[in-house]
Amino acid sequence: MKKKWRLLVPDWGSLDDLWRNPDPFCLWPIGNQPFIAHWMDRAVDESIDAIEIYVSDRPSCVRDYLNGGAYWSRNVTIVPVSADEKAPDDAVPIIGLPRHNKIEHALDNSVDLLRHWLSLNRLWLEQIDQYKLHIEVQHIPGGWIGPHVRIHHKAKLVAPFWIQGKCDIGANAEIGPFACIAENTIIDRNARVRNSIVLSGTMAGRNTSLDQVAVDGGLLLDAKHGCRVPISDTFILSDMGSRIRKAPFYERIFAILLFAIAAPLVALSRIDWTVVEAHDGTGGALKLKTGNKGCLLARRWHWLKEVFKGRMRLIGILPRPMNWTISLNQELDQRLKETSPGFLSLSDLHDCHSASDPDEWIHASYQALNGDKNTSKLIRHSFWRLVFKRAS
Repeated sequence: MKKKWRLLVPDWGSLDDLWRNPDPFCLWPIGNQPFIAHWMDRAVDESIDAIEIYVSDRPSCVRDYLNGGAYWSRNVTIVPVSADEKAPDDAVPIIGLPRHNKIEHALDNSVDLLRHWLSLNRLWLEQIDQYKLHIEVQHIPGGWIGPHVRIHHKAKLVAPFWIQGKCDIGANAEIGPFACIAENTIIDRNARVRNSIVLSGTMAGRNTSLDQVAVDGGLLLDAKHGCRVPISDTFILSDMGSRIRKAPFYERIFAILLFAIAAPLVALSRIDWTVVEAHDGTGGALKLKTGNKGCLLARRWHWLKEVFKGRMRLIGILPRPMNWTISLNQELDQRLKETSPGFLSLSDLHDCHSASDPDEWIHASYQALNGDKNTSKLIRHSFWRLVFKRAS
């Protein structure tokens, strides 16, 4: 007789005000894989043949990840529902790991969600011996290390901890207890990681101390104080993948030359500057001076310095203020916040020169989602006409 599971993925999307992850909570990493993958592994252990999963929070993301259960050789069906209450009464809510599927108290806010995520990783570390790890090897009791990890002989490792592959741990760095460090991560000398999650591609600089936090590149999520802190100082935290997103060298040189050429024009314009804090596309924040008079070149003159620093592109979507949002489309909202901003954009061609313009997001979403080279070519061909275009 075939065994069948019915599971419910709780809708916690509205609680994610801190990380603002484009994926639902069931795809957040718990140890060496996404949360829901632990349930799929358990289904294999218990010889479950078919699984129905009821999802109201971004079901398409869950469906794409599970791919019908192909990886686990199980028949997995994703059933979208409008709300958790619409799922069958016998559907088991996925709120904890399969061997400990319970929660201490209801999740009421984003801080509760962050702490729950940290607690699940902590529980996974405590139970790590029960899981089938095929890549990581046990370094000391309760301490697991993946392949191609370089650990300085003066580093201190305190169990339990988990270090995935291709990581570098510096001299006098302290890892653990309860540290989950994902692949391609650098923990510099004298840094400490305790009761924390360090996500893939993150560098923790020397003397940095992480305790009861999750870090994703230059973004720090503090469970102790319940806050989100974008770190702009790369000597403390940085996203190593951001180097790939930086403006190429020729763009940066052109930006600084344009900055110098435009300086006299700006000086004569007598512009009143306002400072706007905007998303930089990597989880951090940009403080941009924006003018209210003159042509685009004068009004965005200070932006050219950010292009030179590699924190903006010459051509990209317009910067999104930190309080900017599309309430009706959370996935698109997140995608735009994670797209590199630019000095000029497709929106400028359509006379939308600010992210607050009601129609601007339409042009920005097209530019962000398509990544069409023809769009950049069109903007370059209109470059000089745009930069000297005055505000209407």
